[in-house]
Amino acid sequence: MASYGVARMTARHGLSMLKDEGLTVTRHGSGVFVRAFEPMVRDSTAQSAPDDVPVDPAALRAEVRNVTPEADPTPEVRELLGLADGEKVAVREFRHVRDRKPVLLATSSVPVTIAAGTPIVDPESGPGGTHARLADAGHAPVRFREDVVGRMPTIEEIRELRIEPGTPVLAVTRTAYDAEGTAVEVAEIVLDAGEFVVRYDFEV
Repeated sequence: MASYGVARMTARHGLSMLKDEGLTVTRHGSGVFVRAFEPMVRDSTAQSAPDDVPVDPAALRAEVRNVTPEADPTPEVRELLGLADGEKVAVREFRHVRDRKPVLLATSSVPVTIAAGTPIVDPESGPGGTHARLADAGHAPVRFREDVVGRMPTIEEIRELRIEPGTPVLAVTRTAYDAEGTAVEVAEIVLDAGEFVVRYDFEV
């Protein structure tokens, strides 16, 4: 107010606009601070499973939130996996954390006909995650398709990821196919867009 000769409401409105644009964060009792943006790169060409994270301890840490050996798939997952009515999926739910802050939610769905009797339905799926276990079962993923949508987060996602106001999310739906062209997994991934850069590397 003193530097620019503006009214208190004008200054507050300016700070509110910066917050809405995701450029600042408000720390109660401390003030308004410029938001740091030190994004991680999610390399979509790396083809890693939602539960397979880098060895680097400074990167992501995966937390298994829930494993359901048999569940009814959503209509979208049923269509992507080509399942008939009544067919079930095994569901693995994860949350990835960076420096104690959740930054990514992931839900992996695999047909029960493939997952039953494998570590996919266990809390700890083993080294390499779901994709390694699919390979063990004779369904190694060899091709992936991703649909990416940018949107504002739901109330639950704001709470789960501790998302700052004005920050969108990237919703990624990735379908994995084996050598026979059969869809063997659908991963629904929600990323805090303030924490990630999504990279695609392809030849033309």
